[in-house]
Amino acid sequence: MMTLLDPRGGQYTLLITDDDEACRDSLKRVFEPEGYTTYLASCGKEAVRIARMVEVDLLILDVHLPDYSGLETFQIIKQEIRIGLPCIFMSGEITRGLQIDLISANAYTIIPKPININVLRDSVERVIEKYYWK
Repeated sequence: MMTLLDPRGGQYTLLITDDDEACRDSLKRVFEPEGYTTYLASCGKEAVRIARMVEVDLLILDVHLPDYSGLETFQIIKQEIRIGLPCIFMSGEITRGLQIDLISANAYTIIPKPININVLRDSVERVIEKYYWK
C-alpha cells in the first residue's frame, strides 16, 4: 500500500494487457482494492485503443500477445501517445535477448510468470514513486 507521502493519494491508472483472462482479472482484484483504477486489454491493439482513450500511468504488459507483441505494443503507445510512460513486462519465458530488447526499449522491469503478486505489487509501487512523486 502506498505511504502517506503519495501526492496523488494512490489515484493511479494501470493498463493490464494479457491474453489470459484469468490473469487480467486476478491482477485487477489485487490492484483495485488498493485504490488503483485498472483497464484490461486482451491484446496489443486493444491496449493501444484504451491508451488513446484514457490517461494511463503505468502499463503492465505480457510479452506474448496474439497480435502485436508486448514490446511492439509498448513502442506504439510510446510513439503515438506518451513517450515517458513506464512499463512492467510479464513473461513465462525470459531469455537474454528479450531482456536486452526490453532494456533497449526503456522498460522498467520484467517479471516472470507465474506472477508472484508481492513482486509485482512492489514493482508497481516503485514505478509510481519513481515516475510520479516529484
